[in-house]
Amino acid sequence: MIGFANRFAGRRAVVTGASGGIGRAAAVRLAAEGARVGLIGIDAAGLDRVQAEIAGAGGEALTLVADVSVEAEIEAAIDRAAAAWGGLDVVIANAGIELLGQDDRVDRLQRSVWDRLIAVNLTGQFLTSKHGARHLLAAGGGAIVCTGSNCAYLGMATNEPAYSASKGGILAMMKVMAIDYARLNIRVNMVVPGFIDTPMNAPVMNDPKELAYWSNQIPIGRAGTADECASAILFLASDEASYCIGATLVVDGGQASI
Repeated sequence: MIGFANRFAGRRAVVTGASGGIGRAAAVRLAAEGARVGLIGIDAAGLDRVQAEIAGAGGEALTLVADVSVEAEIEAAIDRAAAAWGGLDVVIANAGIELLGQDDRVDRLQRSVWDRLIAVNLTGQFLTSKHGARHLLAAGGGAIVCTGSNCAYLGMATNEPAYSASKGGILAMMKVMAIDYARLNIRVNMVVPGFIDTPMNAPVMNDPKELAYWSNQIPIGRAGTADECASAILFLASDEASYCIGATLVVDGGQASI
């Protein structure tokens, strides 16, 4: 694991979708580099496992169970982290879902599936950013990092228009937030993962033919790792990215360059 000791010493962070995948990797890395981390998600047992992992390595984390699509829940979770540590410095809006087998070509797509994907992926990042930004403003500044997808600008996710639209919305929202907060000392940026080995992609990772197909679409020839995405997230959240405003840091093995 690549690490920078104490890069986030004294910083206070929240990470949504922290029970697994990219969120877990980012939370563990933040804690390893000195941050106190609020772990937000709907999987209480998974969050507890990550909290125990961080505590076992000498870090500090809080389990904060909340559905990012429910404003009262995400507001309460973020407020609890800020109250515990006297404010916030870093907000990682990462939680997301992909409803494979339900998301479909638009003439077949059920409205309920569309609504759920938009609610979690797009509205969830809006609500996380909204209530996180309040605390960053109170603290005098900080960083928001959104997690998107290269589906935001590539038509590669065939039969997944709702998922793709939700990620495209995050990209557009992030750009406007970056401008709105630039002179308020809050940097807003976005990590853009490609095909990453996470629980969300387990059906593909566990199918040799599907894995070979998708790996062949990537110049580097393999899926990325959650830790590789976490490295990009931590860079954008750190002072090293002090001049990055509205940036999209693509972590996709070259896929978007084809």
